[in-house]
Amino acid sequence: MQRVVIVGAGIAGLAAARGCVDRAREKGVEVDITIVEREDVVGGKAQTRRRDGWMLEAGPTGYLDNEPLMDTLVKAAGLEKLAANDAAARRFLVRDAKLKEIQAHPLKFFTSGILSPGALARIATEPFKKKLVGPDGGSVDESVWDFAARRLGPQAADRLIAPMVLGVFAGDAKKTSLPAAFPRMAELEAEYGSLVKALVALKKKKGAASGGPGGPSGKLTSFAGGLDSLPRALAERGEAAGDFTVLRGTEVRALDHDGTNWRVTIGPRSAAQGADGSGQEDLHADAVILAGESFAAAMLIRSVAPTVADELEAIPTPPVAVVGLGYGPEALAKAPRGFGALIQRGGGLRILGVLWDTHLFAGRSPDGTLLMRCMIGGATDTASGTLSDDELVAITKADLAHLFQLEGQAAEPIFQEVARWPRAIPQYEVGHLARIRRIRASMADHAGLFLAGNYLDGVAFNKAAKCGFEAGASALEPLR
Repeated sequence: MQRVVIVGAGIAGLAAARGCVDRAREKGVEVDITIVEREDVVGGKAQTRRRDGWMLEAGPTGYLDNEPLMDTLVKAAGLEKLAANDAAARRFLVRDAKLKEIQAHPLKFFTSGILSPGALARIATEPFKKKLVGPDGGSVDESVWDFAARRLGPQAADRLIAPMVLGVFAGDAKKTSLPAAFPRMAELEAEYGSLVKALVALKKKKGAASGGPGGPSGKLTSFAGGLDSLPRALAERGEAAGDFTVLRGTEVRALDHDGTNWRVTIGPRSAAQGADGSGQEDLHADAVILAGESFAAAMLIRSVAPTVADELEAIPTPPVAVVGLGYGPEALAKAPRGFGALIQRGGGLRILGVLWDTHLFAGRSPDGTLLMRCMIGGATDTASGTLSDDELVAITKADLAHLFQLEGQAAEPIFQEVARWPRAIPQYEVGHLARIRRIRASMADHAGLFLAGNYLDGVAFNKAAKCGFEAGASALEPLR
């Protein structure tokens, strides 16, 4: 019997358990899996809040269905996928406090008013710009903003690309690494020498797998009961089948290696620990998978892998607040049907963007209402972490009233919910890929210890799931 302890019951941790179970069955070995989760519920940041007919995602909106592993997890959970409405294909940008639709058609984009005539002329020269090559002939780790300014011009970098980085990472485009955060863009420049040439070539392929400059394409997907339906169902079905055990409301207090196996010291969350060590117990394991946040993993491995701990602690994770506000028919009539809008900094609005959840998936708000979800904070507004819930709601109300010209009673939400993440999305700053390489090289010295999470191979929900699943499968390899 091989023993595996997984720390964290977010999607990475639960996918790790699934990967471990599947690999054990494939190899015909027995495995005992224990998942330790500090909170009383599973899911990590995938938390869906439901109240009075409203359904708000406190974390990620959904996932792209271009990762085959997700279908494996959905099947294991016994769920049915829910594809986003066609309206989700429409994306907007706020420029001069006005909504402007981002059009894929060249003529419509050029007449949208998002960029000045001079900036549009600069984009037209993009195919003639030389690609940037490092001293060794390989790619260069540059910021997303630097890349966009070099290829498309500074105005396009400010008005188009910087808001996109805020929307995906809540990050600063001038610090975010292009090859780490948007590897597809770096690959296309390396292959085609131009984004415009790459777009033409990809359009000719007409395949969903070819994707676009930002990354591979896919359909935005969730579930009728919200995104947290997947981690909850994975946990419930896994426990019911006896595949693993989830210890909820339990924290890991120490991690060390006794020369034979790993010892994971656990105890009830926030429970007082006596001087004699009462209230805690030791779990002994052949393998341990740390599937939580980077900073949480750093604290646990400080004594056994200090070099890795230093690297993990150096990954920035700024605060983000999610503010969900529900409005009546007037707001529903004024907001266009679509995914949402990105907001450029410096335009007088503090929110990073707004999503129209009512238009994304069915059943997110009562009939005749509009649920809007906004984000505040991130790398460019870390001070937001000190704001109270009332202040966050007031800022969001004012920004939405200004953006949609809501007045009087129409500007007053009939539903409100705030989700705070003091340390939210890991920032893939310039040098991130080199840091991850150093982490993985150091981890090779600690047999039976594995990392999984959205700070490694992508911040998206499906990327974290794949990272966890692969860690779970790998956990059995050195134990044969």
